Amino acid sequence: MRVAFTLTGKAYSRHKAALKKILAKHGLKWRGRLENPWWGSGKEKLLAKFERDEARDVTTAAVLTWEGTTKSRFLNDLKAWVFEAGGREVKASAAKEPLPAAVERELGFWEAISKPDFERMEAEGRPKKWIDREKLAWKKRREAKRQELRAQLRG
Repeated sequence: MRVAFTLTGKAYSRHKAALKKILAKHGLKWRGRLENPWWGSGKEKLLAKFERDEARDVTTAAVLTWEGTTKSRFLNDLKAWVFEAGGREVKASAAKEPLPAAVERELGFWEAISKPDFERMEAEGRPKKWIDREKLAWKKRREAKRQELRAQLRG
């Protein structure tokens, strides 16, 4: 499950200390790098993307993405903090982060080798149910491979 929030840089900077207290309260520890900051625990994590104006040395926008298996107290506290700071929740379709170029490239290689030829299956006269079932299985395998490649990248 994934939930994303967006805040202005000014609001994030002003309320950052409160966010750090919430992270500590729920046991999420710093795990990222300055270029790719994230905090995590065994069951959930919070990813951050910041837009900065280097000339003025200020944060202009912040996107915080919570990932976890089930809703938690931390998510509730995070939502309260975001809304108190003047942020908002981003729709689920917009919450998907783009794949890093390395993952995209590796996934493309894997697809070229592994993707079934659905047009050939139809031309050979296979039943539509079989083809639909194979397409569904393919989507699941592709998503599993994407997650595996992301995990390797985060390593």
